[in-house]
Order: sequence, then C-alpha cells, then structure tokens
Amino acid sequence: MAGPTYSLVLTVGQAEQLNRVISIGQLAIAEHYRTGWLPGGHGDAALMQRYVQAMTGAPSLELPFSALREWLRQQERAKP
Repeated sequence: MAGPTYSLVLTVGQAEQLNRVISIGQLAIAEHYRTGWLPGGHGDAALMQRYVQAMTGAPSLELPFSALREWLRQQERAKP
C-alpha cells in the first residue's frame, strides 16, 4: 500500500529555487561518495552523515524531480 501523497503549488521562481537547492544537495552527496568529503562547519558533518544514512534505502525522488526539471524547461521555452 502506498503512503500519502502531497501536492505542492509553486510559482516558477519557487520551483527554480527548489531545483537549485536539490541540485546543490545532489552535488554535495556525489562529492561525499567520490572523495569522502564532509562539510567542515560545526555539526555540519554529522548532519550530512545522518542525511546520507537516511537516504540509503529511501524511496527515489528521481522521477518527481525529473518531472520538475522538465516542467521548468517547458516554462523557460514558453517565455515570450
């Protein structure tokens, strides 16, 4: 049985910002997997480790975020 689903209404600007935040997170995690890098700020490394561990085995968000990126591309093409 699937869990609850949510609908989030965003403006184009908000969707672009969300996409940037997600992209930055993906880059940071990719760097961690590649080199073992962790942020150096107070408590940041522990927080990132906790998030990376939580993502292990979690449901993929690739499809929803792919759909978001495609929607943003469509919005960009529709601009006059």
